[in-house]
Amino acid sequence: MAKVRVGVVGLGNNGSSFVRTYAASPQAELVAVCDLVPEKLNRIGDQFNVKRRYAQFDDMLACDDIDMISIHTPDPLHREPFVKALAAGKHAFVEKPFANTVEDVEAMVAAARKSDRKTMVGHILRFNPLFRKVHELASSGALGDIFYLEADYIHNLFGQADPKRFNPHIGMNWYLEREIPIVGGGAHEFDLLRWYANSSAVEVAGFGNRIAFPQMKNPDCQAAVFRLESGAVAKVAALYGPVGPRPDFRNLEVYGTKGTVRQGKVYIGSGHDVKPQDISAAQIAGHPYEPEIEHFLDCILHDKQPLVDAIEGANSAVGVLKAAESIERGGEKLSVPVFRR
Repeated sequence: MAKVRVGVVGLGNNGSSFVRTYAASPQAELVAVCDLVPEKLNRIGDQFNVKRRYAQFDDMLACDDIDMISIHTPDPLHREPFVKALAAGKHAFVEKPFANTVEDVEAMVAAARKSDRKTMVGHILRFNPLFRKVHELASSGALGDIFYLEADYIHNLFGQADPKRFNPHIGMNWYLEREIPIVGGGAHEFDLLRWYANSSAVEVAGFGNRIAFPQMKNPDCQAAVFRLESGAVAKVAALYGPVGPRPDFRNLEVYGTKGTVRQGKVYIGSGHDVKPQDISAAQIAGHPYEPEIEHFLDCILHDKQPLVDAIEGANSAVGVLKAAESIERGGEKLSVPVFRR
C-alpha cells in the first residue's frame, strides 16, 4: 500500500481540520467525505476537491477503495461508525473521548478485539512537545515513583450555546444536551495523567455543579479524584464557564519521589531548595493534528502499534465516565473497570 485511502465522517471544526491534514499528507489519499449537513459536505468537498460526498455513512462505508475511516461525529455518536468501520475491514481513527457511555466503550472494545485492523483514539495532547517531554521524564525514571498528578480543563465555552449550533438532522444542540465536561474536556487531561503514571484508574469519586453555565444539561463544573492501579492519586477538574483565560500548561503537576513537574518547570533533587529546569518553551499552541495523523498513517502502512489504540482510549474514557457517574450520585466512590490487552 503506497498511501492510505481515507474517508472522513463528521465535518465540524475538528473534522474539517483533519480533512485539510489528510489532503496535505504524503501518506494519505483523501477519497471521500460524509456529513448529514449538505452545506458542510459541499463546502468541504469543493474546498479540498473531494468528488465523492456522502450524506449516509453506510454508503461511504460500502466503498472498496477506502482503507481507513476517520470519525469526527459528536461524542455520543462514535460507537456506530467505529464498530461498522472495523466490521467492514477498515482501519479506524476516532476522536476523543473514545465514547460517551460505558456501554459504548465496551461495545467498541469488543469490536476492536474482533478485528485485525488498526485503531487509534485522538488524544492529541500526547503529540504536544511539552507533554511528550514530561512523559520522557516520567518514563525514564527521572521523576522517580509517581505518587500524585493533577491537571485541569478550564475553558469558557459559552459559545456552544449559540442557537446556530442546533442541528436539525439530529434534533438537538448535542453540546448542551449531551456534553459531559469531565468526559469531553477532562478526558484530555486524564489521558495525560494515565500516560505519565503508566497506570489506569481503579476507583473514583467526584462532585460538580451547574452554577456558571446552567444552559448545559450536565454539570458545567466537575472535579474528580482517582486512585490508580499503581497506587498514585490523580485529580482532574473540568470547568466550562470560567471568567478569564485558560490556565497555563492546563495546570499540569506531576509529583514523583525524585522530581516534580509544575507550571512548565522541572525540579529534580530533594527538598525545597532545588533549581528548576524550564521546559515551557517546548509547548506549542493549538492542537498538533499533523504529527498525530502521520503517526497513525505510518502505523497502518508499516504495521506498527499506535500510541493510543482502542484499549488505551477505552481506559482513558471509562475513568472519566465513571467520574461523571460518581458526580451524578453525589460523590459516591465507584470502582472503575480496566481493559486489558
